[in-house]
Amino acid sequence: MLTPHLLPLALLLPFSSAAETVLGLYIFSRHGDRTSKSTPPTVLTDLGYSQVFTSGTYFRDTYIANGSASQIYNIADSVVEQSQIIASAPLDNVLFPSAMGFLQGLYPPVGATLGSQKLRNGTTVETPLNGFQLIPVATVAVGTGSEDQAWLQGSSNCANAIVSSNNYFMSPEYMILQNSTVGFYKSLEPVVNSTLTANKTDFQNAYTGTSHTMSPITSLVCNCRAQLTCSQSI
Repeated sequence: MLTPHLLPLALLLPFSSAAETVLGLYIFSRHGDRTSKSTPPTVLTDLGYSQVFTSGTYFRDTYIANGSASQIYNIADSVVEQSQIIASAPLDNVLFPSAMGFLQGLYPPVGATLGSQKLRNGTTVETPLNGFQLIPVATVAVGTGSEDQAWLQGSSNCANAIVSSNNYFMSPEYMILQNSTVGFYKSLEPVVNSTLTANKTDFQNAYTGTSHTMSPITSLVCNCRAQLTCSQSI
């Protein structure tokens, strides 16, 4: 099932400028589509796998691929350098596979040419799965097994909670965020335009998370963390 709510989008994305140099990127992301918690064990669906993979590909094209306008300074663009990336996720049937799927999109297989090593005896060994890249994912204690746990929602079917929530959409704070984030959400349209219309790609829809078609944006915000850092600075 598609998750009915979203965590706040927390991405440190640099603003474009002529003299910009991107030194690193921190991504706090959420899992993809999953099965219902009412029929455990909850697992990542094929749709969810596709979502997080697509999300990883988006970040690769934007920040890692050779020639991209926002390529991270000195980042390895084909074969991953383990010293340049740290990834972690809770040990969970949904969260951990989401992290792995995201990383597969971030650094996809490199083929037989780059994905091979020559041994001292002259033998060439090719990496399985057409140069598949193994990126370690560290486990964190917080959130372990959380996708198999039920929870109480005190605000569900509460009239006062509904009134309070609706009042927020008339507040100056909401209007400032809605207007100031238009450009940011518009930049996400290449990732979500296959399932989400342009008028739904905004702060309000991300905040409420009421539309199931928001799942592609969900994949931009999975409970996995990836930090890309450069081995050198300028």
